[in-house]
Parts: sequence; structure tokens; C-alpha cells
Amino acid sequence: MFEGAECNGDVRRTLTAKSRPSVESSSGVQGGGSQRLQVLLAGLGAVAGLGAALGGYALLYEPFDVRTERLEVRLLRDRAGLPSEGLTILHLSDTHFRGADRREHAKIEQVRRATAGEEIDLLIHTGDFLHNDGGLDNVLALIDCIPKPRLGAYAVTGNHDYVFYNMKRAPQHSWRLFLAREAANGAGNGTLSSSVKKGSGKAGIRNLLRFGRYLLRNRFDGEPAGVNDIGRLRRALEERGMQFLDNRAVRLGETGVHLVGVEDLMEGRPDLKKSLKGVPHDAPTVLLSHNPDIIEAVEAGRADLILSGHTHGGQIVLPLIGPTYTQTEQLSRSEASGYSRRGRTQVYVHRGLGEGVPVRFGAPPHVTFIRLLPARQNSSAGAGGDGNRG
Repeated sequence: MFEGAECNGDVRRTLTAKSRPSVESSSGVQGGGSQRLQVLLAGLGAVAGLGAALGGYALLYEPFDVRTERLEVRLLRDRAGLPSEGLTILHLSDTHFRGADRREHAKIEQVRRATAGEEIDLLIHTGDFLHNDGGLDNVLALIDCIPKPRLGAYAVTGNHDYVFYNMKRAPQHSWRLFLAREAANGAGNGTLSSSVKKGSGKAGIRNLLRFGRYLLRNRFDGEPAGVNDIGRLRRALEERGMQFLDNRAVRLGETGVHLVGVEDLMEGRPDLKKSLKGVPHDAPTVLLSHNPDIIEAVEAGRADLILSGHTHGGQIVLPLIGPTYTQTEQLSRSEASGYSRRGRTQVYVHRGLGEGVPVRFGAPPHVTFIRLLPARQNSSAGAGGDGNRG
């Protein structure tokens, strides 16, 4: 990678004998330093090479490695109305299309292959169809490539369907949101947080420590930079037979199953009480919410299954650490994607097909086929463990 004056033999031998050790010692030090430098440079080169390889993988390979996941989910409560053979749900989420045709067409083709020939009862999309309005044509192309579902296609909107964000200003915007929350918490307690009142010294350090905890709870938000035409998105998808369940519920055909949807928790006006109005308490209920933090609502416990997205599975998943940023405050990092439970309510969080920032590592995009099955006989008391999950 990375002789002069003459001298007699005795004198010459003496000088040579005295000088040899010092010359050899000096040469040894220089040689050792050179070897250490070469080893260091080689190590740095290896690290740089590994970093470049991992970066290339995260940017150029994994975002296009669309997987197919299949699971069975049994109700944990006896409910009347779910067919004995169950229902097959194709769950999609977080396509984040922006009109990057080469990238997005590659994903559309993989979804077409993954779903070709499949018999689907329900197509569910849990929001963030768009990253910005430029992705609408590719969203429609994606829906067009999927086999027609027997009982219909349903969706809720995500925060990006309303707004596009400037992530370069995310640190400043997150800081302002943090200060606003601190002030609100102080006002709610009748006092203003000392860390908000004071901006220097120990109070300032405490402020920064609290902000660090705020970020570790996955509160890192881009600054809103403009709005997307959500009305145009709705109309275009409704023309293709997709129904939006923002704050309303529908009964699926002749079954007793009810689908319930809420508007996005960040940019919409979610009203779960309104959504559940008219839904029988003993009906099998599937709740659609872009953001899985809907589980915080007391009424969410009425749902048998919650389908969400929003987290991207953390998008970057590191060894020992797990998902780096999950965008959820109510789920643990281990629950940032896939199946989990809250009592008798089961939750499935989709990693999404697209990305806000176009890299993935350890959280590949996917499509999911969920087979929703009735509860096992005599399970009204609640069967434990994963026996109710296929």
C-alpha cells in the first residue's frame, strides 16, 4: 500500500565495532515502525473495504430483495362469523413510491411474481403508499399487478400520504418537538420544566440528556416540507376498487368479520371510538392502523388482529443492538416487525416495500400472506403460547 579520512586497521575495527550495534538498533526500530504502519494501513484498508461492501449491499441489494412471508394467525377468542377455512390476507405497507422508476419497477416485478396465481380473500395496504406525489403512477402499477381479491381491497393512509418531509432538518425539528413536549408536560403538572426555563449550566445538560432519551424512544422526525395530494391518491385507488377505512368499519360480505380503520396518528385525525361504533363486541375484528402505536388506545383491545406498518422494521438492524430506529414508542425493538401480542389482541407489523432513505440492512422488504383462522375449540379462556399462531 497504504568513506572519508584514512585510519589504521585497529581504529577502523573499533569504530566499526562500536557503531554496528547502534546502526542495527536504529534499523530495527525503523523496521518495526514501518511494519506496524503497514499492518495499521492494511487493517484500515480492510475496514474501509468491508464498509464499502456493506454500504453497497445496503444500498444496491437488500432494498430490492423482496421476500415472501407466510403465517397463520388463530383468533384467541371465540368469535362467530369467521369461515372455518379462514381468510387469506395479502398485507402490503410502506411502498414509499416517489417516481424512481428503475428502483420501483424492480420491486413491482418482484411483487407480481410473488403473488401470481395466489388466491387472495383480502388485499390490505396499511399506508405510506407515496413518498411524494411523483410516485402515484407506480402505486397504481403495483395494485394492477396483484390478483383481484375475492372480498375486496382495503387501506388506511399513512403520514407520508399527507406530507413529505425534509430529513436534513430532522435534528432541529426533533429538538423543537422535544422542547414543546417538555413545556407541555410541565404545564400539565402546573409547573414548567426547569430544563425548559433554563438553557445553560446543569439544567442545559439535563435537557440534553432528556433529549437523548427522547431520541432513543424513536422520536426522530423530519421537518414537514410540503403536502401530498391525498385526495388524488384516494380517487385513483378507489377507481381500482380499493376502499379507505379512515375512521370507519365495514363488514366483509356474508362473513361476520369486520375491518376497522383509523386515520394516521401523526398527520390524520384518528378516532377509534368512532371507527368501532356499530361493530358487535363478539364479531371477529381486524384493525388497520398505519402506526402500530394505536395499541396504546384502550379500545384497541377489542381487535383480534391489528395490522400496521410505519416502522420499516427499523430499516437498519445491527447485531446485538437490533433495529436502530423503529418510529414507535409503544413497541419494543424486538416487536418492531412481525408478530407480537397484547393480551388477546395479536399484532402484525409490516417492514414495508419501500424506504424513506433508500437503504436497508437486516430488514429486507417483503409481502406477507396471513391466514386468519377461527379460535381452537374450547379456547374461549385463551390458549397460551404460540399455539394460536401458525
